[in-house]
Amino acid sequence: MTMLLGAIGQTQVVRKDEDDLRSIRLIRDGAVVEIPWTQALALEGRLYGVGSGATALGVAVGPFGAGALDMTEIDYLQTIPVTVAVLPIYIRVCLVAVGTVLESGFHAFWGGSGIVGANPVAVAPHNLKPGSNLTSLCTVNVCSDAGGTAFVPAGLIAREVTTMLTGIAASPQPFIPAWSAATAGFTPTLEGLASPGRQIAIFVDGQAPSGYIHHVWAELPVGDILT
Repeated sequence: MTMLLGAIGQTQVVRKDEDDLRSIRLIRDGAVVEIPWTQALALEGRLYGVGSGATALGVAVGPFGAGALDMTEIDYLQTIPVTVAVLPIYIRVCLVAVGTVLESGFHAFWGGSGIVGANPVAVAPHNLKPGSNLTSLCTVNVCSDAGGTAFVPAGLIAREVTTMLTGIAASPQPFIPAWSAATAGFTPTLEGLASPGRQIAIFVDGQAPSGYIHHVWAELPVGDILT
């Protein structure tokens, strides 16, 4: 009979350099870490989220920029400091109202140079393991007015759009599909930059739309993912 032994590593996970040998990692019940990696990160306290509208946790509906994409009216702006790397895990936009018929949905990019306009909602990301002593080092602002500094896209994370019709009685609006790393089969690995900085921006387009944004990401020390 062969016996395999591993080391428990659920919360205080130590990542090593390339080609270093490690023990098989177990969680506290002795299970080999073959649960999804994102769930292992949640156990470690490395997953963060926001669920914003007009308030930080979305207890009031947030207005979004109307019409075509306006790179100076940023509905969600997350700035990644140089010390961490962010892996987007889940993005959902829920629209509760639109005006006339128009393309509606969301476009999520990474890039930089964006500065939010007036009246933004500052959001403190929550840890998906509430008992963890880890906190996100990213800053997040949502639902700002037009007139900020234009965000400059460098790459696309996700895009989900549909043609939204004006609502009528007994005819609910169609849902905008969520994007997740699980269904996509991949996620970008976005290392923070000191200058000009690296950001995630989400633009919600439509004719006079309002609703909520839900974003979940993994956040790791940048040295843990650099080659």
